[in-house]
Amino acid sequence: MGENSNLALSFHNIDRTEAPKSAVRFLDGLNNTQQVQEIQRLTHRLLGVSEGSQVLDAGCGLGEVTREVAKLVGKTGRVVGVDLSESMVAESRRRTEDPALPVEFRVGDIHHLDFPDWSFDACRSSRVFMYLDDPCQALSELVRLTRPGGTVLLFEPEFDSWILNGPDRAVVRKLIHFWTDQLRNPWIGRQLPSLFHAQGLTDVTVTPVSASWFLPHLETFGLRAVLDKAIQAGVATRSEVEEWLRFMEEAERTGCFFGVMTGLVIRGVKPAT
Repeated sequence: MGENSNLALSFHNIDRTEAPKSAVRFLDGLNNTQQVQEIQRLTHRLLGVSEGSQVLDAGCGLGEVTREVAKLVGKTGRVVGVDLSESMVAESRRRTEDPALPVEFRVGDIHHLDFPDWSFDACRSSRVFMYLDDPCQALSELVRLTRPGGTVLLFEPEFDSWILNGPDRAVVRKLIHFWTDQLRNPWIGRQLPSLFHAQGLTDVTVTPVSASWFLPHLETFGLRAVLDKAIQAGVATRSEVEEWLRFMEEAERTGCFFGVMTGLVIRGVKPAT
């Protein structure tokens, strides 16, 4: 299947795989799509940072969002991007060309970060919690680091929400559910509002977003590797899978392909003490 056949499902240990360079290509392709850029602009507005804000970007990846937020906080602000992957942090530093940009990158585990309490006016994360060992602990850590009155904001996709056409509805449903279950925390988006309330955050809001995708995007997300695994698990037969693939390939060829996935942006405020 190639070195990046299942990248979208393996970012929790990317430095321990053989494909950190493929991960960079995957993230570049995803982050450059219009849909993802629009979602990130929405998260910037909901984060509510301004000149002088101190912000944490947890799970910063290649640092695009970290640098965008740094432009919003200005010279008197500060943005710290943290990622578990040494490869991602090194690439983020390499791509930060403006030495005056108020941004720094560190290697760190979102479950246990080396910052004092109340270090940031806002903490944010995108497409990270679906991979985590302990989302509750990670959220607790972000709340700890947020000053009273500050904002915690997360964006997570809902893989179970894929809208995809096919010749057999039952087969497509089974395969989408199987694909979803390959993630460590496939329902984390819909679970986060309750977790926000359990952490004592107030003014919790949930903003649904959606993005349309084409077959090359699905393949980047590891579609064919997951379908092979589904065949091996007996979820669908090889002929059923191949029929669906032919259906999607023909739709892509004729300009009829339609695929949509939703996500959730969850925002909460840490109460003043």
